[in-house]
Amino acid sequence: MKISKLSELQSRFHNYSLDKRVFPTPLVQSLVQSMEERGIPADISLAGTGIDLSSDRVTYQQRIDQLSNMLDLLGMNGGWLESPRTAFISDYGLLGYAMMSSATLEQAVQIAVKYHKMAGAMFELAFDVDGDEAVLRIDHLLPDGRVGQYTVEELFAGISRLIGLLLGRDHRPSRVLLNYPAPEYIEKYLRCFRCPVIFDQTSCQYRFSRAELSESLAEADANTARICEESCRKLLNQMEIDDDIISRICHLLLSTPGEFPKLDAVANKLSLGARTMRRRLNELGTSYQRILDDVRRELAIEYLRTTNLTVQEIAELLGYSEVTNFRRAFMRWVEMSPYQYRKQIDSLA
Repeated sequence: MKISKLSELQSRFHNYSLDKRVFPTPLVQSLVQSMEERGIPADISLAGTGIDLSSDRVTYQQRIDQLSNMLDLLGMNGGWLESPRTAFISDYGLLGYAMMSSATLEQAVQIAVKYHKMAGAMFELAFDVDGDEAVLRIDHLLPDGRVGQYTVEELFAGISRLIGLLLGRDHRPSRVLLNYPAPEYIEKYLRCFRCPVIFDQTSCQYRFSRAELSESLAEADANTARICEESCRKLLNQMEIDDDIISRICHLLLSTPGEFPKLDAVANKLSLGARTMRRRLNELGTSYQRILDDVRRELAIEYLRTTNLTVQEIAELLGYSEVTNFRRAFMRWVEMSPYQYRKQIDSLA
């Protein structure tokens, strides 16, 4: 397999693995409550998601499934843009208090960008200054289609409310840029943001007056800001350490295809005890066997797509002593046999 292909496979298991339990359950519960207020019970809005509301966090995929259910039930009509909602700093948890205690809006924005992943964000958030405008830009948005569009709409509407809350006065952006076509409900954008909204752009950007960045915040408290930011840093570091365990395991397995060590050997190479590694993976909602199966699946698909290796040879490369075991595993992964999958690929070539 070419190095570029290996690198591509490795990247699939990095920051945005859909099976990572990183999305805070309170946000999931908030949407469940909102749906119940519309007469839709939790068992319907959560149908097929596998979400356990008693857990601390849910996976990216479960959150995406929940949002997809919501859009199926309510319709993609932009109602969330026109429903005014009072924002409270407690809505944003520890991160909210760190922002509120900052000396200026610019410091608050920098903290938000630095620690936004604490909220299980399904995107990267970047901050820049362009002339007379401050720019918040979305990079690497995880969900696509209507769920991705909803995510952007909800985020930008939330940013507008949050900045107004921090400043203690009315706030509106100078421009909103979006990387998708204008929807039928464009008038709701205009009423929500009260500024020019430009579609079909190269990226999604929330732009506002640069002058606002230097405004002092009414609740500024240097000591509180320091304590809250330090707590944010510790929590985010712990999340990144846990995430790194998964990516390091995947990198190790993908770097030596054909050689799949036991859990104890992998833990030793990562300078961890086997029990510690099991516990951390369990806290992230996965296991060594599940990661190994994911790696084997991706390698199997890549071998079938790009090589002339026989199914027997692929099974051996993936560490299966019997080809029948590989066939059963592949059927479970893609619901067709390796032979059928390769035949389908050949017919599309």
